[in-house]
Amino acid sequence: MERCEGYYRLENRRCDRPGTRDVTAADGETYAVCSYHARQGWAASVARWHGESDMRAGAPADLRPGLDSAA
Repeated sequence: MERCEGYYRLENRRCDRPGTRDVTAADGETYAVCSYHARQGWAASVARWHGESDMRAGAPADLRPGLDSAA
């Protein structure tokens, strides 16, 4: 199972939970997120990561609520 691509802006870190759903972010890309980040879509951020590391590969993006599809 893929790791959640959720991003905690205040803590500047990646989520440690497994990604269970695919959601569409404001940048139009699809991200794997955990159930917590899927529920918090209005306030959650996601980012691309280098593999399973905690190093971001790009700028964070906000989620667009209501546009998710079950994974």
